[in-house]
Amino acid sequence: MTRIGALWLLLPEELLGLVLVAAVFAVMFGLMRGRTVLGIAALVVFLPAIALVVEHVLGQLPPWVALLVLLAVGVTMLRAVASLILGGRAADTMVGTLAADVVRLAVMCMFIPFRLAGRATRAAFNGFNHRD
Repeated sequence: MTRIGALWLLLPEELLGLVLVAAVFAVMFGLMRGRTVLGIAALVVFLPAIALVVEHVLGQLPPWVALLVLLAVGVTMLRAVASLILGGRAADTMVGTLAADVVRLAVMCMFIPFRLAGRATRAAFNGFNHRD
């Protein structure tokens, strides 16, 4: 994926025609190859149909799965913006660190009931030891 590949997700559908016109001008001035313009044209043609299918599929999913998909799209867009600003390797490091933090938080949340039970047991035994 190019440096701005995932940022296509931010473009509204109305702007895609203007992007196609700009791409044709870029071919005329020799800034872009024809194959790239054909890819952009295919994106402009197929994006509305793909959006309808994705909308229908996401509408059928349970809310928690849709939330996971939204989280994945958000991380992808964050990585694309970070790659544009910081560079590819720094963005990869940032996303890896964020993923490690999420896993660490998930493991910590899994053990919260055990920690609470341990605290309750410790408090109960300390309460029994300090009776006068």
